[in-house]
Amino acid sequence: LLKGSGASQLAGISSPEELAYGFLKVANEAMCRPIRNLTQMKGYDITGHALSCFGGAGPQHACAVACSLGMSTVLVHRYGGVLSAYGLSLSDAVAEATEPANEVFLRGEGG
Repeated sequence: LLKGSGASQLAGISSPEELAYGFLKVANEAMCRPIRNLTQMKGYDITGHALSCFGGAGPQHACAVACSLGMSTVLVHRYGGVLSAYGLSLSDAVAEATEPANEVFLRGEGG
């Protein structure tokens, strides 16, 4: 599948493992971005702090995320996955819907 694909040759991907690792790196970066926005982008130095992870897959990503953020300590709570599930069970059920729109809004008109 990967060998014959022109896109995979262009990206330099030679195996399914490399492709999976690329997806993992993208997922880790997506987890780092909000942490950076809340801390480093506001001038806080987080390198001396510990990263606390929770949830079912949190510990699987924690070391890579901490490394990307320049942190050297990761805290994994014994009941992190259970507490995450418990918190989810206490939350309110919410339904959200979005709808595409093609509207032109002009300044100074109406409402």
